[in-house]
Amino acid sequence: MPTSDTLERISHIRTRAQLFIIDELARRGIEDVVPSHGVVLAYLYRNKGPLPVTSLVLALRRPKSTITKTTDSLESGGYLSKTPNPGDGRSYLVELTPRGKEFYSVFMDISERLEERLFAGLSAEDRQTFSRLLRVLEENLD
Repeated sequence: MPTSDTLERISHIRTRAQLFIIDELARRGIEDVVPSHGVVLAYLYRNKGPLPVTSLVLALRRPKSTITKTTDSLESGGYLSKTPNPGDGRSYLVELTPRGKEFYSVFMDISERLEERLFAGLSAEDRQTFSRLLRVLEENLD
């Protein structure tokens, strides 16, 4: 039986971070993006498309149904486009639209503000240690 509140704290931090993102988006009048979209947008910002949906599933380690739902929502909002994959008629390629590319500055601003708030009071060494420990925790679950 666990004796520490570590998992509860991790859950609380995640919830608070999501609320921070929701508030920041609302403050900017953006209502068609939610925190769960961030991981897909970040991947597309780093990896210029078009990319097959399967590459997002593998890289982000999310169920295909989750990635499909997220990309459908982002497509509806005009942030990305989906086109049939000419190399595989059963799949789609996704890439950022001009609106999705323009959203990058908002995405980065919110991310930087969250990171500043989250890590306030921690030294650079503490941040590096924390990042290393998170990698270990993540690997333990793989």
